[in-house]
Amino acid sequence: MLKILTSPHYPAEKEYVFQVLFNELLGIDFEIIHQTDIAHYALHLPNGSILQIEDHFFGKHQGLEYLKTENIPENAVLLPHPFEPGETIAGVYGRSYYSTENQTITLGIDVFASTFFMLTRWEEYVKPDRDQYGRFPAAASWAFRNDLLDRPIVNEYAELLWRILVQLGWNEPRKPKNFWLHLSHDVDHPLLWWSATDRLRTLAGSIFQRKNTRETAWWLQHHIFKTRDPYDIFEDWMDFSEQNGLVSHFNFLGKRPPGFDCYYDPEHPFVRNLIKRIAGRGHVVGFHPSREAFADPLIFERELASLRQISPVPVLSGRQHYLCFTAPHTWQRWADAGMEWDSTLGYPEAEGFRCGICCAFPVFNFLTRQTLALREKPLTAMDVTLAQYRRYTPEQGFDRLLHLRRQTEKYGGEFVLLWHNSSWNTYAWAPWQEVYRAFVKLG
Repeated sequence: MLKILTSPHYPAEKEYVFQVLFNELLGIDFEIIHQTDIAHYALHLPNGSILQIEDHFFGKHQGLEYLKTENIPENAVLLPHPFEPGETIAGVYGRSYYSTENQTITLGIDVFASTFFMLTRWEEYVKPDRDQYGRFPAAASWAFRNDLLDRPIVNEYAELLWRILVQLGWNEPRKPKNFWLHLSHDVDHPLLWWSATDRLRTLAGSIFQRKNTRETAWWLQHHIFKTRDPYDIFEDWMDFSEQNGLVSHFNFLGKRPPGFDCYYDPEHPFVRNLIKRIAGRGHVVGFHPSREAFADPLIFERELASLRQISPVPVLSGRQHYLCFTAPHTWQRWADAGMEWDSTLGYPEAEGFRCGICCAFPVFNFLTRQTLALREKPLTAMDVTLAQYRRYTPEQGFDRLLHLRRQTEKYGGEFVLLWHNSSWNTYAWAPWQEVYRAFVKLG
């Protein structure tokens, strides 16, 4: 067993980080030994070798006083990778130092504090930056400013730790690395047309508002005269997922007043039957709290209760509407509601690894200093991000997905893709259909 010697400062925070890096990612059992006379971390292997990791954060603070913007470095600490020439290890805290002497290796990058910083999102708590919807913007994040949003640096830390331990003589088996594609769909609009009048509005919009004759012709050719609604592609998607050995996760908004954003009644016969069909085929029914629920715990509880009431299967997962998230309060609300996992943590305006990790992980409330009974499946990429925020062409969007997929595959992670059913059968979205199909077929 690996023995980790550390000071008694921040025991809950340290244990959380050790659990993620060693147990979750590497499958290594460990024992924590607190010593008052130790300044850094000392990892003792059964053969007597030692990995010393410098403490550049927890040893400098007490309690919650670290929650200040001045405790977030401007620039990343870059260490030449000890095992991959030309590559670097990027740390939030630490120094660019690595040495090997006899049976001891010393690492200057504080991978433990850096992991805690990335996973808990306490950065988003202390920084005041917000967009019009109250969301923390990607451009304000440390990872984005250091051009690291494309890298799952927490997984990189785990890989580095493993390679160092092996070099020092660790010979226990490693947890297998298995890549997985996670398909999710936020159902903001189950149907485009709830009445015959809605069909005419769509056609009139292309003629009189957008003055786009090509769009008008497209609607007339493909959908206006067909019985099936353009947004009703759920059976096709479930067929496609099953053909590729995957499960789709459909997140539904709960019951709320008609004036709410993206309103529909979950008790409408079409929606109720849709939820029943999804559950009956073994796919997942999830929760999609509204923007109003994001700001109000009582609305959150009512919406969740209404969805659970009509769902034939337990509703234990989902994602916040508009990706609205506040650390750590949103996580705490989900945990208090008995949810098993959330998948909100991706930036709407930038694809990549918001939490610096490419797999599900347990979440930590840094205010109560407790690990919650909730896991986060961080969102890797979203259709709207690629096509609207980033304004990629379908070809560019596919290339970005492939790049992030390769990063995720490297560490045996879980690529979480969000594609809305409303981002499919429209004039603007039709060219993106093949991007989704081709990416999913990769498995």
